[in-house]
Amino acid sequence: MKRMKSWSILVILTLMVGLLSACGGGKEEASPQSSEGTESVQNNGELQGKLVIWSFFDQVKEMANKFMEKHPGVEVDVKLFPGDQYQTKLQTALQTGSDAPDIFDLERSYVGKFVNSPFVEDLSKMGADELLKDYVPYVAALGKDENGAIKAISDHSSPGGFWYNREQAKKYLGTDDPLEVSEMLSSWDKIIELGKKVVEESDGKVHLLTNTEDVIFFNQYHNEPWVKDGKFNYDPKWNDVLNIQREIRESGVDAKLGYFTPGWGNALNDGSVIAIAMPAWAGFMVDNKDDQAIGKYGIAMGPEGYYMGGTYRSIYSKSQNKELAYEFIKFVASEEWQDYNLQKTGNMPALKTVYEKNMDSFKMEYTGDQNILRMYYDISMSIPATIPDKYSEDIQKIFVKQSLEAIDNNGTNEEVYEKVTKQVKSDYPELGVE
Repeated sequence: MKRMKSWSILVILTLMVGLLSACGGGKEEASPQSSEGTESVQNNGELQGKLVIWSFFDQVKEMANKFMEKHPGVEVDVKLFPGDQYQTKLQTALQTGSDAPDIFDLERSYVGKFVNSPFVEDLSKMGADELLKDYVPYVAALGKDENGAIKAISDHSSPGGFWYNREQAKKYLGTDDPLEVSEMLSSWDKIIELGKKVVEESDGKVHLLTNTEDVIFFNQYHNEPWVKDGKFNYDPKWNDVLNIQREIRESGVDAKLGYFTPGWGNALNDGSVIAIAMPAWAGFMVDNKDDQAIGKYGIAMGPEGYYMGGTYRSIYSKSQNKELAYEFIKFVASEEWQDYNLQKTGNMPALKTVYEKNMDSFKMEYTGDQNILRMYYDISMSIPATIPDKYSEDIQKIFVKQSLEAIDNNGTNEEVYEKVTKQVKSDYPELGVE
């Protein structure tokens, strides 16, 4: 796990762009499903050739190096682009075919915009269904197109829960045991009552939550998609979310700290907020100067399972190296790579078998003796498997903005609905918003 020497919002924003815009064995024979790129395999079955991969995430270099170690006859050229420029550059390259990559990465927030395009190869036809048979269901579903064909594959899951400060939990909750804390945080009614108690006993110096946006994190993938049967869909459950947010704010349970702001980061590190909603990969935001964060945190489940982010890999439909590219996809979908990645970086796997293999042994320095894979596995398996569309993530951002403004300014549910539908109607007239 990486250590962070000092808190800097510039560093955080830079890393978030990369992550949210993003987190050697025997020789394999080449996949027989593709008729492309047969020149990449020698007569003796050894892989040979060159691949070009585009990404916004520098960890792909490690992935490429491990693949080349396994297949010395292959050269993998990884080209990295800033996260705020990547999507536009990729769209242009795929549409024009000029200097286009063989493999390209897609971030969760826009994977739905690409998997239904003609520029992405159908991996199901190359045998990818076999690769995903032991995958966490939600991770597998996010790489599929509207017809259920596999168009993109991730090598990790991104489950989220509450990172809680163990010392503060013992003081104000009476325990720092992950299962007991999870039970205390298992419903919003419990959270609100517990939050009131924390504020009262600390004279307002400590809060249970950072912000009401936590309610959205834990609910957003359990509500209906924002687009259903090609039409805009406002699930009435969003009114329940708004009501819970409002009650949390009016009860003084949250510290009113915007997500990933400097104040939010300070609360994570100084314990002024006990439970921080964060994905598994977000440990880089912990300040571990002089090993001060060793064993400092526990991971607890919230009212629902949630995830944040995810990086998916696709093959360009016009690549001349599809066969070799598919071998790379097979590698990152393998137990070999995902187990290595877990041990090296702490990224949660996409394969259930890798979870199960490490369930009772894997530890992370910040969370001490807790078997966090058991917690993250339960969270991951509780997340609905939903095929992405090209609208819902953008519409979700519209709702988040309007809901937070309403909570800050005493807005009503009706006002949120009106503002969201107005913007969706303006941005996406084809959705037939009334």
